Amino acid sequence: MSATTTRARRGHSLQRRLLASMTAAFVLLLLLISVLLWNYSRAAANRTYDLLLAGAALSVLERISYTAAGPTVDLPQSAMDILALAADDRVVYRVFSPGYGDLTGTPDLPLPADARASVDPVFYDVRLDEPFRFIYQGRQITSSSGRDWVFVQIGQTQGARRAQLDTLFLYGMAGLGGVSLIGLVFVWLAIRSSLAPLGDIAHTLLARNPRDLSPIEGDPPQEIAALFRAINSFISQLGRSRALTESFIADVAHQTRTSLSALQGQLALAVDADEPERMRGRLGKAEKQAERTMHLTNQLLANAMVIHRSDEAQLEPLDLRRLVRDTLAELLRERRLRAVTISLEDEDLPGGTAPVRGDAISIREALRNLIDNAVRHGGPENTILIELDGTAEVVRLTVSDAGPGIPAADRLRATERFTSINSATAGSGLGLAIVRSVAEGHGARLDLGSADLGGLRARIVFPRLATLLLAGLLLSAAPRGAMADEITIWASTDQVAMAPLISAFAERHAGLDITYREFQTVDLHRAVLEAGAEDMPDLVISSAMDLQVDLVNRGLAHRLRIPEMIQPPGWAKWRSELFGFTFEPAAILYDRRAFSARELPTSHRDLSSFIRDHENDLRGKIGGYDLRRSGIGYLFATQDTIQSVQAQRLTEVLGRAHMRRYCCTADMAVATQRGELAMALNVIGSYALHLGKEFPDIGVHFLDDYNLVMSRTVFVPKGARNPQRAETFVIFLLSQEGQALIESGTALIPLEPVSEPHSPIAGLLASKSGSFLPIRLGPGLLTFLDEIKRREFLRSWDATMIDDYGP
Repeated sequence: MSATTTRARRGHSLQRRLLASMTAAFVLLLLLISVLLWNYSRAAANRTYDLLLAGAALSVLERISYTAAGPTVDLPQSAMDILALAADDRVVYRVFSPGYGDLTGTPDLPLPADARASVDPVFYDVRLDEPFRFIYQGRQITSSSGRDWVFVQIGQTQGARRAQLDTLFLYGMAGLGGVSLIGLVFVWLAIRSSLAPLGDIAHTLLARNPRDLSPIEGDPPQEIAALFRAINSFISQLGRSRALTESFIADVAHQTRTSLSALQGQLALAVDADEPERMRGRLGKAEKQAERTMHLTNQLLANAMVIHRSDEAQLEPLDLRRLVRDTLAELLRERRLRAVTISLEDEDLPGGTAPVRGDAISIREALRNLIDNAVRHGGPENTILIELDGTAEVVRLTVSDAGPGIPAADRLRATERFTSINSATAGSGLGLAIVRSVAEGHGARLDLGSADLGGLRARIVFPRLATLLLAGLLLSAAPRGAMADEITIWASTDQVAMAPLISAFAERHAGLDITYREFQTVDLHRAVLEAGAEDMPDLVISSAMDLQVDLVNRGLAHRLRIPEMIQPPGWAKWRSELFGFTFEPAAILYDRRAFSARELPTSHRDLSSFIRDHENDLRGKIGGYDLRRSGIGYLFATQDTIQSVQAQRLTEVLGRAHMRRYCCTADMAVATQRGELAMALNVIGSYALHLGKEFPDIGVHFLDDYNLVMSRTVFVPKGARNPQRAETFVIFLLSQEGQALIESGTALIPLEPVSEPHSPIAGLLASKSGSFLPIRLGPGLLTFLDEIKRREFLRSWDATMIDDYGP
């Protein structure tokens, strides 16, 4: 059996190996996808039918009301119609209140493991006589005794969702299987066509003459372009290597033949000499010729070595100062240099070092040749000065001598190989050629000139290593969304309230310029909608949560990466784009000169009765927000209609009492201090509490049934010029440091107390903590921003406000 046959049998098919690998990968991928598809199908089925449960639960919750006998529910037909979309599934339901028991439905349905009072829906699975999927959700209603929870449970069997799961999974796997088979066919065809260029390259190389080192022509695919370039690069290196070898062989052959011929001639003359003196003279000349031959051989080998090492580019960081000193220490041991004065000056170096990127062997050879040239051409009283100096950009190695030098017209020719300018001191003609090759291989420059000593000055100028590194860093450090030194904030919050936060953030980011522009809430919403790309701010801060949700819902916000440990409560964040950072309950401002705290009402029902009973005394002396100008006023008013059945009644009572309309809390506080108002409703609690300290005649009152809580929200709009720095500002607001500063240094209130209650304000909030009802960020706030609904709401409100006692 031949060796060729053996190699063929031991080989393998790259095409078959690739196809087998791809088949195994497809099978593994299908297994992984099947697991993912099963989980996705189950999640998709649950998500679809959970929406039916959620829609039915919300329909039931909306029909819960309070009567004299307690809470009741008018079960809507729509809830059953929604559940009937899963036509074959059974349904059970239950509506109950902890204080009043079961209102309707199947009693004693199982509760979830984490059952608690919450408006958030909880989905869970329970097996009764067959598997059921349940939703559990609650709602607070206002009763005569305060706020009561009412809960709804709706369960549905899982036949429809299981059928959808199976359908999604089986159809998905069937499609994936078919696509995989088709994909394998195309993979096989792609492998064959993709590997074809490799065969073309092989045929081209096999058909070539061994002396043909020209590059391979062609336009290879990108995937094998690197191989194509590598082969051409290798061919090019072979060509250069062969050219160097041929040149070296030719030079060696010529120069050695000439030198050996001269040596042979001297020896022949010595043999023919009859007299001892003449023979001794001929042998002396033969000895000198032998020395020149050895020197020539060494130079030829040194030249070949320098060219080879330069071609290999074996460069690494080194200290040229240490290399020069070590080389001189070696040279000074040689006898031929003992009669020459050699001095070194290397003190004028930045930092005391000369860092370059180079090859120590090549540089040492170049320095040896410069010194050899200086010794050879300098004469018996020669002086050689070696200087090493530099700047922040370059390092200069200079060798000067006291010899005859080289005329300016011959300096360029002197660096050519086998060229000697002075025939009296002619050597191999390779010394300066070697130095030039070393300089070129190091990206340096060789300069020849006249020395102050009278002879030749040869200077090699190397790039300094630090400069090379700095250039690389500058090229790699091109701007890639780097943080600018300026951010712009548009806000509806008084600048005085935000000033401590802005100052603290600016101190932590030196050189940062922060521009703050203040708006009314409605004007801010309009400004952001109308802002062009060049005018968009970096941050938008507003107390009107619904208007902020509207802006984010329009796709105007960046998604932020807020660390988990400082995430705000669930009600104060939405879509990782909008974040609340304060806790600000609605409060009642009142004139202590007109009422005492004990006289004030304790619930929304009592508030309506209180105003009606004191209508004559309070006519024109009650303040409230102008809902058309104040976004926070509109937010509080609409949320009151959702939370309390007393909202419409209160609006009518306020209309008969000729309520005055204001844009902001500060104006109502000033009017109350002047005695123009006896009370102001739904003012921002944080401002009211701090204004109460400034105006001693003003009191702040919270109701016992509920007090709406809003949060000032912030987002980073798309189009922001500095979104990274803006995100950092949001993180600062939500951090423990930022929340502590809100508590101690501003008129605002943090989301959660950073420390134990240590002030009258903190104590008051702690005592009323159970009555605070946060407004949840989310699409629900868009309801009253619907154009028709908003118009109808404001029309009804305007009709109720009989007279306008504006400030």
